[in-house]
Amino acid sequence: MKEAKLTGSMLKKYTGTSLLLMGVLILLVFSLAACGTTPDEPEMVTVGVVSLAPVFEPIYQGFRAKMTELGYVEGENITYLYDGPVGDIAKLDTVAQEMVDKNVDLLLSFSTPATQASMRATTETPIIFAPISDPIGAGLVDSLAEPGGNATGVTFGIGEPRRLQWLLDVAPDVEQIYLPYNPNDGSAVGILQKIKEVAAQLNVELLLQEAPNEAGIEAAIENIPDEADAIFLLPDSLLVAHMAEFSEAAIAHKLPITAPGDVTVKDGALLSYSMSFYPVGEQLAVMAQQILQGSAVNDVPVETSEFFLDINLKTANAIGLEISDDILRQANMIVRE
Repeated sequence: MKEAKLTGSMLKKYTGTSLLLMGVLILLVFSLAACGTTPDEPEMVTVGVVSLAPVFEPIYQGFRAKMTELGYVEGENITYLYDGPVGDIAKLDTVAQEMVDKNVDLLLSFSTPATQASMRATTETPIIFAPISDPIGAGLVDSLAEPGGNATGVTFGIGEPRRLQWLLDVAPDVEQIYLPYNPNDGSAVGILQKIKEVAAQLNVELLLQEAPNEAGIEAAIENIPDEADAIFLLPDSLLVAHMAEFSEAAIAHKLPITAPGDVTVKDGALLSYSMSFYPVGEQLAVMAQQILQGSAVNDVPVETSEFFLDINLKTANAIGLEISDDILRQANMIVRE
């Protein structure tokens, strides 16, 4: 029986086959090691939240829900640092600095004062904000298309002139409008100038009242002028945080009251023409994803939210105001009870 021998060509053949099999095995090992992960799977991130008032809670809820949908699951790859609304402008700087000291990957700020405090605390940590009526006027960004710093977010533009027109459409007998405002809110003061121009065109008089702090707000609520035919609140988080008290006072005086945001209508405002807070939170989440995946903040333009007309029929009935079916058909939300 002849002994089997490997020729040179056979040796090369078997050696090549072995190398090929070894390569396949190496690829298989790496594939198994990577099993269960994808290139797009988000890494662990920490989001710090700086909010001034409870009225902004729906934004936070919308943000978290959308982030979960985008793959950022709390307890798995994202952590939120949030102790609730601060409630006091004077405390915002402390809260914002605490978030920065904890090395959060992203700051989420609600209101102009909260965003300004966040920007004082850091020039490096990305900040996304809402709801800001005039981010340029408030000094938060250089422009909407090119923010220019470490902050971007969602604005609802200046829709207050149209809201004033809606008030007169709903209550055409209004001639004098009580307008308390916070002189320390740069965004609100800027919008007030627009309102003054529109009020002059519409032949209505504004009864202005400064309310720079809690004591001022309390006085503004308790001392509504007898000659006032309606109350108009600017997009000022300090005043809007007291929406329930303003609504109660307005109903007691049989006056229509309007304020920004659908949440204010749920709290008793007669009408609003502004953003819907929950969808704004969803908008912010999409922007946050871009930043967390590597986009520079100044490459993410400020977005504008959609405006909606919301009406509270319960309040209308309480002050004896009838609203036409034509206007009701144009409302996005109607509170009936």
